[in-house]
Amino acid sequence: MSNVFKKFAKGFTNNLKTIIQALIFSVVIWLFISIQIFPDITMHIVDIPVGYELPSLMVDESLYVEKIDTSNVAVRIEGKRYDISDITNNDFTATCDLSGIYESGEHQVPIIVTLNDQSKKCTILTTDLKATVKVVKVITRVIDVVPNTSEIEIADGMQIEGEITVEPSLITIYGEESLVNAVESVEASAIYDGVLDHTAAISAEPVFYNKYGAKIASPAFNYTVDPFTVTVPVYKVKTIPIQVKFTGSKNSYGFTAEDLRYEMSINEITLASPDSSIDNLDAIDIGEISLSSLTLKDLQGGVTLPVELPEGYKNISGNRSITVSFPQADDFGQLGFTVPSDNFTIINPPNNYNVKVLTNEMTVNVVGYSDYIQEMTSSDIYATINLLGMELSEGTKSVTVTFRLTGANVRAWVTGEEYKVDLLITDVEDTSGSE
Repeated sequence: MSNVFKKFAKGFTNNLKTIIQALIFSVVIWLFISIQIFPDITMHIVDIPVGYELPSLMVDESLYVEKIDTSNVAVRIEGKRYDISDITNNDFTATCDLSGIYESGEHQVPIIVTLNDQSKKCTILTTDLKATVKVVKVITRVIDVVPNTSEIEIADGMQIEGEITVEPSLITIYGEESLVNAVESVEASAIYDGVLDHTAAISAEPVFYNKYGAKIASPAFNYTVDPFTVTVPVYKVKTIPIQVKFTGSKNSYGFTAEDLRYEMSINEITLASPDSSIDNLDAIDIGEISLSSLTLKDLQGGVTLPVELPEGYKNISGNRSITVSFPQADDFGQLGFTVPSDNFTIINPPNNYNVKVLTNEMTVNVVGYSDYIQEMTSSDIYATINLLGMELSEGTKSVTVTFRLTGANVRAWVTGEEYKVDLLITDVEDTSGSE
């Protein structure tokens, strides 16, 4: 047996060259026969990527492909061996035909496979390829944003006064129609680290809710990402007594304003301060009433004063004005008196001028208790002209007059506009050189 094998091995070795030449010749003959006798072949091409192009109708209707169930396809091709033997999947394009789609939903569409290089002679035998595409309609909505401060703790003694606001007050959301339309409301949720004891602008994040009031976690739609700011108006609230001040008549003196009895339409007011400065107020002065402007009509009808507050304060009570009334108004009267120039007195005259009163008389209005003013006469009223610190020059000058009512217990005052008299001012004659 071994001798036979040795003879075969020796013969194979000696004829190796002849054997190789025979094999090459056989392959060449086979190729020739294949090309000449069997020139057409078929092949399977796999892993051709599937794509798509949106037609103008879908773009106009805001329709977009969300999902395709087929990522690649395989086809069977036919052609000349020398034409298609080196073809790969990269030589083909597979495209979903979306021309028949005009609404959202799932659609089965044909897949069109084409050969990129038309110079290659190839027939695509597979023609029944299909894909299921999910088409969605993309819409945009603008929704009001509501501030939410439920997670904020307000300091003791402070409270929210006024409207809580959020900026921006609108949010734009866009995405698949059903997801966007599922949003019923949007809140800007503000979180403050600590206890809030002042008005503050706090950063906030949008929170989306559906029509059932449930929070939409990890929303699958897009929205504008502008930062939200929630402004929380926190104030210190306190009820404070009101008081009004009376000043004497700038036209006269003698009557004590504190002796005038009065009542106010409200005696206290509730205010809100943006800080704790309101704690330092024991009362608030609502205004000032001068006897110079207080007439009998005012006594009978009352005086209305506006409620004016420091900047930043809020009027929680809502009273915009306060009426000061006088319960003894029926006991008062008003009369006019003519004061003669004999009752005019000049005080603090300069030593370099002569000053003479040109006004012979002046009529003034006096308000007071009726029984008091009815017994008054013009001789009870004196006029004082104070020239202290006044710049004078030759000629005439109009100056203010102050009146005084005589008596130990004056129960009236001069009211009305500012009273003035005319003065004649001349130089003092120089007599220093005479003997």
